[in-house]
Amino acid sequence: MALGIGIAFGLLFLVFAFGEGFGEYFSGAIGLRDYVLLVCGPVSMILATAIAFKRERIGGWWLVIAGIVSTVLFTFELFDVFRMLLITLLVYPVPMVIAGFLFLLHDVKTSEDDNW
Repeated sequence: MALGIGIAFGLLFLVFAFGEGFGEYFSGAIGLRDYVLLVCGPVSMILATAIAFKRERIGGWWLVIAGIVSTVLFTFELFDVFRMLLITLLVYPVPMVIAGFLFLLHDVKTSEDDNW
């Protein structure tokens, strides 16, 4: 389930990032925050999901940490507009954190089964 969430949302984030980027970002200079959001968002979602396919613990922690970083950055950006902040958090970082916890949970369950 986490693999499906990671791939689907990662591709969705990437499409939106590049779809909006061609009009807005390439017309002017982009800042460090934009690069961090791109790396912690769609790029991390896809890479961490691919890594979690073989190493669930590494990919799971990567997704959780990237989701937290994205949450902090979006909160600073959209603090004044609560409704937009809530929608943005539910669409971007929350699926990352959920997928990360699912990978970590599955890793713990399979580790416990190996001990028996």
